[in-house]
Parts: sequence; structure tokens; C-alpha cells
Amino acid sequence: MQKESVLTNNSPLMMRPHRRQFVIGSEIFRVYDDWHYRQFDTSTWISYCPELRATWTTDADGSTWVILGVAVETQQFRSEPQTEIAQTASADVPNLYASWAGRWVLIGNGQVHMDASGLLGCFYGTTRDGQVWISSSPALLADILSPKADSRQLYYQRGLSWFTPPLSRFVDISRLLPSQVIKLKDGSIQPRPLLPPINPDLDYQEALELLSQSMITALRRLYQKQSKVWLGLSAGVDSRLVLAMAYRGGINIAPFTRIAARMSVADRILPATLAKKLGYKHIFLHGRNSQANRQHLVTEHSAGHVSQGDALPFLQSVRDSLEGISVGGWCMEVGKAMWRNSLPNTIDDTEICTQQIAQTYGEPLNSSAIAGIRQWLEWVKQTPQAHMDWRDRFYIEQRLAGWQSSKEQLYDLSNIQRIPIVNAARTYALMLSIAENRRLNGKYQLDLISQAVPHLSCYPCNPSDKYFGRLRAIIIKSSYDPLYIPRSVARKLRSR
Repeated sequence: MQKESVLTNNSPLMMRPHRRQFVIGSEIFRVYDDWHYRQFDTSTWISYCPELRATWTTDADGSTWVILGVAVETQQFRSEPQTEIAQTASADVPNLYASWAGRWVLIGNGQVHMDASGLLGCFYGTTRDGQVWISSSPALLADILSPKADSRQLYYQRGLSWFTPPLSRFVDISRLLPSQVIKLKDGSIQPRPLLPPINPDLDYQEALELLSQSMITALRRLYQKQSKVWLGLSAGVDSRLVLAMAYRGGINIAPFTRIAARMSVADRILPATLAKKLGYKHIFLHGRNSQANRQHLVTEHSAGHVSQGDALPFLQSVRDSLEGISVGGWCMEVGKAMWRNSLPNTIDDTEICTQQIAQTYGEPLNSSAIAGIRQWLEWVKQTPQAHMDWRDRFYIEQRLAGWQSSKEQLYDLSNIQRIPIVNAARTYALMLSIAENRRLNGKYQLDLISQAVPHLSCYPCNPSDKYFGRLRAIIIKSSYDPLYIPRSVARKLRSR
């Protein structure tokens, strides 16, 4: 099978749809003529973009496995994933990946496994003759299956701004949940533990040290893979924690901050200050007005799974000058005990939970997004995990596996590869082993930072504009948003 719009080998890899995507099915699926493909078993072919990292290996029983994407081991005494697989029996390979961070898919022994939060997502569906197809790209899968599309449009920061797994935008295409694996042969779904056991009795200081070690190990190994490791740095606690871990580990990272009209004064001032304090060279990235040239890429690549506002960093070409690997603080919210005041404590009554989610997000109860939430809640009831609050699972399986994963798939169009260092099931389990009162408002993160780099503790996280003084705040905001003062004046006049 071949997609109609095939480019030649001379076509530039940069800025073409379906970059770093894969397709698994009963035939070769060549999007472009330079795509790689390999027969995995007698009935399965894997086709993939040459820029998507593919690590092939065999296990101790001689069975073939492939890791698509970037998987990095976070336990310092363990070898890299391909080495560990080579020393492990087929049946035991799935026991290895709880400590793998990154964004990856593992294929082997007749199944497809995703990373801890499905950031390299898997969409799947079946042809009329029963052939199973799986892909990271809903657009490519739609080319194969020709499904009906949901009429719901996504709006930035309005309602549920993602298609809620296990649903996708397409009626006959489903999205694999992080607590599921899919069989290649028939597309059947099996549950897997979302996380390794959560231990509420784990000593707090021990949990902090284990978290610190896992982040530093991930950063060191990523630096070994790619000598240029960028860090998206803001005024918040999440990216600051990554900065502190890099400093403690002696890792040479390159901090950057994206200039945006909606950024705070703190984001404009503190990142450069923090980086300089630790001896790192910091840069600001300015976007360009290239939205018209890129909108068609967003549409063709993501098939409507990303809102216009969430696509803005790509539309404005913000990260175009970066190459290598980018790390940051995304996924840290898993450990922050989210929605404790807005969502019920239990899912005993799934209809009440559904209504509360709809109310919290301002989503109509008859929305297809709520239909996906209902299906997900039923799955959660069928597959509970000890000591795991369902609201933390909501963050992993909806906000990350649904919303963030689709954004990451769009960002695959850029040169830079975004690798989350905390996206490992073991890391999430360590976070959730910490008492909730120490997780609220990121307290445990602040403790990690102060222990790693005590002299960063004097800088507040995300202070308001008033912290810097009214006049200074106005000058700074006007420097990157020329319309800031006119808009402020207009708002005051309207309020009179």
C-alpha cells in the first residue's frame, strides 16, 4: 500500500507531513519513497519515517523486538533498553520498561506497548476484511480506513480541548490507553498495570533521592545520545526542577525560553537569571509570523487533533533554530494531586464523575468528548490500581495520553526532539508514593530543588507581575508585546 502523495528522495525531510510517524499493518505503507519498512512477522509490516529512531534487537529467546522513538533507562545500575532486552526472556521483556523514560513504542511477542503516558500515541482500527492497522498518526490511519470524522472542533483552553481516549476524532479509530496493550494479530486489547506498585509507606527522603537519581540518570544518558540537550525554562517549578537536576548531575544543558504575547513578566526575567546563576548560557526564542504557510501542515499531519492555540508554537516557528533533544518540565503535574477540590474523591458513581468533569471543563454533557470520558471511567472501574487516586490517573490517561500526546505528535514536524525525562511509570509511582499534602502545590519539587541547589530557593516560582514592580512590569511587557499598553488603556476605558 502506498499513500498517493509520495515525494522523491530529493525532497527535504524538514516540514513535510507525517514526520517521525509509523504505521503497522498487513502491508507496506510508504508515505514517501524514503520511508523504511521491515517485515516483523509473517502477517505484519512496520513502515516508518527515516527520522523516527528504530532500535531493533532480539531477546534471550531469539524473538525480535523494536523500540520506535527514544527510550532511556532511568535506573543507573541498569543498561540501556536494547541491552536489557537481549538478556531477557520474551515473556519477561514487558517487566523491563517501567523505568524507561522518554517517548516510545515497544513492539514484540505479538503485542504493542506504549510509554508510561502514551506520549508516542497509538491509534488503531480494522478494515472491512478484518485487517488490523496501528499508527502514531490518526491522519495516516484515516487514509487507510476512510472513517467518519467527529464534527466537534477543538478550541484552545475551552472545554475538553482534546479527543478523549479511548476515542479519537474518527468514529472507527480508537486510541490505545497507557493501561492497555494491543495484540498485532487481531487488535484485541489487554490491560496492563498503569504503574508499578505505589508504596505509601516509602520514606519521604528516600522517595526524593530516588526521584533525583532517576532524573539525573535520564539526563546523563540523553546527553550521551545527543551532545546538545536543550531545556525549555520558565519561571515555574517544573522546568526549574529539571535545571536543578542537570546542575547537580554536572550535565551541560542549554536553557531557552520562548517569547510569547501571553507570557508573564516572571517568565521574561527569571529564566535567564536562574541559568546565569548556575553558569548556563540562556537564550530567548522569538517566533515568526508564518502561520499561513504552516496551517496546512498542522491540518494534514494532526488530522484535527490539536487546537489552533496549542499549535501556536509550531505555527510561529518558535523552535525552528533548535536541533538535538529538548527536555522540560511537562508531565510533572502527575505528582501534583490535581482536581482535589473540583472532582469527586471516588468513581463509585461514574455518572456523577462524568457530570463533574463536564462542569469543570465547561463541556456539554451530550458532547462526544464526554462519551469518551464515560468509556474511560468504565475502563478505570474494571482495572483499578491500589493506592492510585483516579484523578491522578485522569491526568495520565486523559491530559497526557490525549491532549499532550497529540501536541507532541504535531511537534514531530520540528527538527528538535522533545523527550520528557519523568515520563516513566516507575517515576510516576515514586511521585504518587509521596503523601498528598507534600505533593500539593509542588512542595516535594521545591524540596528537591532546595536540596540539589540551595541557592535557587531565594527565587520564587511564578510570582505575579506585581512582584517586579508596576513600572518595570509595564516596560517589560511592552518590549515583547507592543499592543500591551493600548489594550490595557482600552480595557480600562471599557470598564468605566
